[in-house]
Amino acid sequence: MKKGIFLLAVGVLVFGLDLTFTKAFNNYKKGLKLLKSDPPKARVYFEESLKLFKKLVKENKASSQTYFFLGRMYCNGEGTKVDYKKAEKYFLKALSLGNQRATCCLARLYIKTGELNKAKKYLAIALSNPGVRIYCTDIDAQKMKIINH
Repeated sequence: MKKGIFLLAVGVLVFGLDLTFTKAFNNYKKGLKLLKSDPPKARVYFEESLKLFKKLVKENKASSQTYFFLGRMYCNGEGTKVDYKKAEKYFLKALSLGNQRATCCLARLYIKTGELNKAKKYLAIALSNPGVRIYCTDIDAQKMKIINH
């Protein structure tokens, strides 16, 4: 254990490792675990996670995953108020950086906002990618195909 902590400290000092994303992600996971059993405590973890993810964006250290989680948090109101415009912005940024899972989230978002043509577009992209399709199992693709808008 001491050796691991020592190596981590050396990595931070020598290589300038930034553990902000790891802290943000771990707080997010803790928030999800507590969401049903202790919503006030979950909110504290989500708020801290949101703060850290936003810090990464501000410092130009954000990855596609950072933007993906910001999108989820704004879409679901995790640690913040629901804001579909911000969620869309972050999901699109995540997608532009290669995060294909954002296609499912965009489809869900557009279903929620009633933008069904956009929902169909992103669902089709997601379903065409076997590695991403698994994340869209909650979306009724058959229903989306028969909606004419």
